[in-house]
Amino acid sequence: MNLQRQELTLSTGSQVLYEYDPETDLLEIIFHQSKATAAVELTESIVLRFNWETSQPLSLSFLSISHLIEPGEYGEVHFQLLTDEWPIEAKSKVLAMLRQPPLNEFLSLSSYTPANSHQVIPLTTIKDPRLSLLVA
Repeated sequence: MNLQRQELTLSTGSQVLYEYDPETDLLEIIFHQSKATAAVELTESIVLRFNWETSQPLSLSFLSISHLIEPGEYGEVHFQLLTDEWPIEAKSKVLAMLRQPPLNEFLSLSSYTPANSHQVIPLTTIKDPRLSLLVA
């Protein structure tokens, strides 16, 4: 394994560690070096690890990051959040974490409602332009 590591400063002033493995195309952003007590698949390719008691995000993992950050033909690419697969008691915790730093520096939330439907589909977009520089 040939991990590439880099520390970056967020807009809040806190430091995060980026670890990228070019062999597996896996990028992990580590916010705090601590043992996670919970994890959820945000999407099929994005995993959030966090402390259940404090709702503190510990890391984000991006599987096949090079593919995830490719620009779409019509603009930014949205990924469906897997909220239906999250434990009910985790849903409000995870959504609250996604709306505030440090997670909202990397992911933005939106939704889509198909025509003739009342079902709201929650979406996320990768928004940190520094990610493409890390995996280049």
